[in-house]
Amino acid sequence: MTHPRLSVDAMCTFRWSFDRDLALWSDMGVRHAGLLITKLAPDPAAAMARLTTAGIKCSTLITESFDLNARDTWGKTHEAHRTAIDLVASQGGHSIYFTPGRTTTISWQEDFDRLAEALDPTVAYGHEKGVLSSIEPSLRTSASFVNTLRDAIDVAERTGIKLVVDFANVWMERDFRETIARAMPHISLMQIDDVVIGGQGRPSPGGRIHIDQGELPLRRMMQDVLDAGYTGVFDLEVVAADFSADCDEDELRRGIDAASALLSDMGI
Repeated sequence: MTHPRLSVDAMCTFRWSFDRDLALWSDMGVRHAGLLITKLAPDPAAAMARLTTAGIKCSTLITESFDLNARDTWGKTHEAHRTAIDLVASQGGHSIYFTPGRTTTISWQEDFDRLAEALDPTVAYGHEKGVLSSIEPSLRTSASFVNTLRDAIDVAERTGIKLVVDFANVWMERDFRETIARAMPHISLMQIDDVVIGGQGRPSPGGRIHIDQGELPLRRMMQDVLDAGYTGVFDLEVVAADFSADCDEDELRRGIDAASALLSDMGI
């Protein structure tokens, strides 16, 4: 049985349909799932209702990001965020999230100022509906100019946005334990996975791999997160370097079992 505090993210199965995701989650006894807004079409409300019937809670809903270079598009993005927030609220769910957006190539502070302006309506609407609005600091510069957890904390403190923190993006942070503790009041969701750091003759795959298949000190990192006071679910998000790559279902099932075992090992 899948650990009750484990969430499985739809990004693990990027090319799968919602129907196939739901079938696997139900079969494995998954109680929480991270959702991708594009998979819920053409009827997002019906998809959320099916999730509720299956006894699965939405841990987060991934939605679209801002184009910081195009202020005239922000209204459309705000509308998309309101729709996502309403969907999560309808299930008594937890959060939405998106990446901060790529740099404008002007300056980091200019990017920060634009993001802060863009975020305000989304954060306010989330507060109104009881849903956390979150960004994810990411090493993918095509998706985010906020590349470190330390910078993400600065964004959160100024704007009120919450943070989705993925081990694959923050494992190399200086003073990891202390930085996680400082970030904890702002964290809406912890995402877990493993990484091949790489080296001579063993290049990094550029993506994430399943628990205990890589080189991260996962148990130390998990303990640091728990000691900082995290009480939420842990979202398994294993994304291939090439998002178009298909997911091996047997490998994913083994990965869910490994993630569940990690949580049990940690006494969660």
